[in-house]
Amino acid sequence: MGRVIVVGSINQDITVTVDRFPRPGETLSGTSTTYRLGGKGANQAAAAAHGGATTLLVGRVGGDPAGITLREELRAHGVDVSALRTDEEITTGIAFITVSSAGENTIILDAGANGRVTGEQAAAAVELTADDVVVLQGEIPPTANETVIAWTHAAGARVVLNPAPVYPIPPQTLADVDVLVVNETECGLVLGAPAPETTESALAAAAALRERGVARVLVTLGGAGAVWASDEGAGHVPAIDLGPVVDTTGAGDATVGVLAAALAAGRGFPEAVREGVRAGSTAVLSAGAAASYAGITPIAPRP
Repeated sequence: MGRVIVVGSINQDITVTVDRFPRPGETLSGTSTTYRLGGKGANQAAAAAHGGATTLLVGRVGGDPAGITLREELRAHGVDVSALRTDEEITTGIAFITVSSAGENTIILDAGANGRVTGEQAAAAVELTADDVVVLQGEIPPTANETVIAWTHAAGARVVLNPAPVYPIPPQTLADVDVLVVNETECGLVLGAPAPETTESALAAAAALRERGVARVLVTLGGAGAVWASDEGAGHVPAIDLGPVVDTTGAGDATVGVLAAALAAGRGFPEAVREGVRAGSTAVLSAGAAASYAGITPIAPRP
């Protein structure tokens, strides 16, 4: 059974709940404010750990109190933080999140220490095996992702890239990605085309991404689930209605983390997609990102 190695961001999430989002220039009163573990790297690592994978996070925090607190929170989720460095002279990354009464969210990021993550840091901290799955996002410098992708392939391991936020990806780098995970908006931005609005158009977009050399593509569709495409075929996996939606923050990260955990456990891509969608459907049932992952079902390794 392989490990999940996440190279990515860790943030202090500051979340304010409101009845509705403010219009430009408008001031609204919030109904509550919380401080939680966040960052796509940290979220995906926590989800992978809850999904049963041995998980290590390579990243950076600042020398502020948030950096200390978030390191301990990651440990509580079962994540190995031995490769998490502290930069004393800089602040930890911050995400300012607004959540509406409908459960939708908006997010503004300040990268902080995340901007100092490098591929060399990952290579120095981890000795990869061919069974490992490396997970990347768009919240660390693109050069770090490019270095990590090359390092991963040199070790014979697999890489999952979730370019969120989207950044320009060189064609050769994209072709070296084993699994590309995007939502509808990100899918359109990567393709330079309108975002898919239906399951059928999302399947067509996934096929178009495959034509760019990506071996496996997953396009998440929020409440409509996800579509996938690979050499094994293509399909639609509906979201699972497990109860009222409380907060969608971190649902996509739950999908990515558990997808990676399933791949590391020896599952095939279509089955890993189903496990990922189930995790995303579970994460919307409670508030927060990593805080909502306690209900994720661990994946047993393939005998």
